[in-house]
Amino acid sequence: MSKFKIVSFDPASPVVAAAAKFVCTFSGSIDIATKKSLWFRFGGDSKAVVKITTSSAVSTANNLAALFNSTSFTKGGKTYSAAVSDATVTFTATEEGETDTIPETVDVFTDEHLSKPVTTECTAPTAKFTNGKDAKTAAESFIEQIKKFQSEVDNDWYYLLTDKDEDEYVTALAKFAEASEPSEAELGAGVEDHRKFYMGQTSNKAFVCNTARAAVIYADADNLNEEPDASYTGNVGPFYPTSVTWKFKRPQDGNASTTKLITLPLLTDGEREALLENHVNFLTEEYKRQYVKDGTCLNGEFIDVVLGGDWIAKRMRDLLYDILLENANINYGDDGFGMIGTAVLQALAEATDLNIIARDPESKTGVFTVVIPKYAESTEDQRRNRVMPDITWEAQLAGAVHQVKTKGVLRATL
Repeated sequence: MSKFKIVSFDPASPVVAAAAKFVCTFSGSIDIATKKSLWFRFGGDSKAVVKITTSSAVSTANNLAALFNSTSFTKGGKTYSAAVSDATVTFTATEEGETDTIPETVDVFTDEHLSKPVTTECTAPTAKFTNGKDAKTAAESFIEQIKKFQSEVDNDWYYLLTDKDEDEYVTALAKFAEASEPSEAELGAGVEDHRKFYMGQTSNKAFVCNTARAAVIYADADNLNEEPDASYTGNVGPFYPTSVTWKFKRPQDGNASTTKLITLPLLTDGEREALLENHVNFLTEEYKRQYVKDGTCLNGEFIDVVLGGDWIAKRMRDLLYDILLENANINYGDDGFGMIGTAVLQALAEATDLNIIARDPESKTGVFTVVIPKYAESTEDQRRNRVMPDITWEAQLAGAVHQVKTKGVLRATL
């Protein structure tokens, strides 16, 4: 790999679920007459209201707080029930987990229409809101640490490996990578493309996680410390961006005749078949030659297909921004559309040179098609907002021995 970074996080721990709380503390002068009703509005929400009615005159904060015993209000779809201690009323959500933030305000009124604020009866209590917590496994907490690193430190990276080999971590990391690819709608809305790819390892012969954008290699439990995921990446990764099949490669120590760095796992025929069925890679030996089967992601897609498709998407967007930034003006018309279209054509041509896209056996040109729209195809709304109609493209990936097609859409605002 040309560049890599090692990042250390604090050990991740499970998070115990907790309920949100809205705490009110009464103080100040209080003078509420007998059989007087007051309406308390929480967080500025006219639906989150508690009515209290005195049975006798109230002159202390403790006595006023006591009137809230067993009351409740509903906010954000959750019910908050009251418990009283001295002059403090604690409303606790009856369901655990994070909730919408409640503004720390309490307004007091003398009418049910909430139109007449109190004047002399009492002052509004001080309020403090504490959000609840969703229960998280240690693996989910680890993913949160990675996401925090992305948002606060650095998100300019693509390939991910960790030292976590337990099933819950491998599954969580695979799902994290799968969710990292933005949708076409998100890209059209300006969301930056920071998709990730995860390479992991497992000692579970029955490991299953049918996700894209992640590949896992098996190793016997005693040999996980040999880090075959990193060694496998170390051997095949440096070919990037040139596309090569990840099958028939092996971890970095090569086919040396002396001691191997990566130990051949002990697998029965049934266990090998189960790993292949679940698209988990493993080191094998056939005809005295060792290599990794089958070079696939957990959903069965070949690793080189995913990496190649990602490179095309990134390169195409880089070229698009080069055009937008380097040209003083791009006409909203056929000539301008054609200029934008060169980003697609150049990216696909470069991908052909890198063996990502297949070549026609006769013409030797890349097997891809690009449809650049005409001005006449744009709508009034698109013209008004200078949004170009979609450029659509389709390409046949080299995909090693297998023929796989990929397609995409490029959107641009001129």
